[in-house]
Amino acid sequence: MTRDAPLVGSTTLIGGTRFRPHGRVDMWMENDVLLYEATGPFNAEVFDCLAVAQMDFLGTLTIAVPWASICTLRNSAMCTPDGIQRYTELMQRPKPAHLEAMATAFVIGPEIEGGKIMQPHFERVYTLIRRPFKICSTMEEAQAWVHAQIQASRAGGG
Repeated sequence: MTRDAPLVGSTTLIGGTRFRPHGRVDMWMENDVLLYEATGPFNAEVFDCLAVAQMDFLGTLTIAVPWASICTLRNSAMCTPDGIQRYTELMQRPKPAHLEAMATAFVIGPEIEGGKIMQPHFERVYTLIRRPFKICSTMEEAQAWVHAQIQASRAGGG
């Protein structure tokens, strides 16, 4: 996937972590889908940066509810144990309803290092927060799924 929209938010714009963040997450909005491009491997510090970058970015938007998110992983899906723990903690924190995606898909192609290893960890995070979640192998599959989730929610089915 190539990003045609201008870069709007990124973990690279956030400083102040004790240790250097490993990994990078960029984000931008396309209609009712928040798109992330996450290049791993990841440590806890990159998720701390993500929490700040995401809230800064979402705070600048007027978001039509419901909306969904798609995260495309690049290079590696691997996270340190404290990294996946931090991601879980951050995802469990309460957020204003209009700043909470109603469904999330991850695009993890077969070429992504650690994709199969990390899949159950990512699934556990989204099960804990009770958000519909799907891992897809292509962007087209992810887009079809999140748009179906959004339409079902708008129709009162989700």
